[in-house]
Amino acid sequence: MPDRDNSEIARLQAENDRLYNVLEVGALLSSSLDLDVVLDSLMAKARELCDAEASSLMLVDEEKEELYFHTIKGEKSEAIRGIRLKLGEGISGWVAQEGKPVLVADASSDPRFSRKADDSSSFHTRTMMCVPLKARRRVIGTVQVLNKNGDRLFDEDDLRIFQSMGNQAAVAIENARLHTMATVDGTTGLYIKSYFKARMQEEFRRAKSKGHPVSMLMSDIDLFRNVNNKYGHQGGDQALVELAGVIKETVHKLGSDDIAGRYGGEEFCVLLPESGPERGLEVSELIRKNIEKHPIPVGDNEFTNITISIGVSSYPLHEEHIHEVDDFVKLADEALYLCKDRGRNCCSLYEPGASPTAK
Repeated sequence: MPDRDNSEIARLQAENDRLYNVLEVGALLSSSLDLDVVLDSLMAKARELCDAEASSLMLVDEEKEELYFHTIKGEKSEAIRGIRLKLGEGISGWVAQEGKPVLVADASSDPRFSRKADDSSSFHTRTMMCVPLKARRRVIGTVQVLNKNGDRLFDEDDLRIFQSMGNQAAVAIENARLHTMATVDGTTGLYIKSYFKARMQEEFRRAKSKGHPVSMLMSDIDLFRNVNNKYGHQGGDQALVELAGVIKETVHKLGSDDIAGRYGGEEFCVLLPESGPERGLEVSELIRKNIEKHPIPVGDNEFTNITISIGVSSYPLHEEHIHEVDDFVKLADEALYLCKDRGRNCCSLYEPGASPTAK
């Protein structure tokens, strides 16, 4: 009897731990509206919770009626990123089409299994779980985990926990999409000016009440009129999109609460919560270098190198001159024009008393 009691206690403890992890997933998914950040964290958690070798999330391209990989965790993940599956193709395609979860004990003997991903990555899928992501009664994607460690099989308890994660993920994805539609510039993928200023107001208020620093970067493309003159406005717009992508990727890789926005025209801005002037200049220089070394496509077969100048304002360093959010912009703009005076393609912190002439 004692052994049976101990076994039951161990089983209940394990179940309790898994349910606690599911609650952790819920908190994780509600912690951010940045879809990339949320799903990257979710897939890492799914792999850990299910003790799997790999995990991935696919989203539906409704126009093409295909699934594409959005987030992948595991070895050789980059090898399959470009793979697409038609709805109904492969186990994930079947799940997306039918809207039903599956538990596959032996993938190689399942007639629905597609070898596309395995052949591209030299990965060997033995067993898997796949569940649909449903939002407002439609399937928006699938999430799957592959190969339970130790050559074990996934079971019904695993599937039940995994389905719960999938349900939470679907809600988070839909919320993030709605948030994106309302706050993100459709051309560049960066936050729109009104949302950026609202976030700045929130962080400025928090900085004053909590004593935290906050910094802002304002950037401007050097001699952008030359790009427009040489390649036309269509080429200029193409360059803006590419530059915005570099800024967004740079900020995303920092893994913090920083956000990037489009302030207007070719002006891009970055908000750095809980960051003083040292980090402000550090992030500015990282963005500047990444753009400097990134050839920008501006035509069918043409590339050009573009540089930017970046000005930095920071609170409480500039407390004497910052009384409202617009003052951050004004001071960063002043610092930006100091860069223009100094030959462009550089970063500068606001200097009280300095009088830039490049305006």
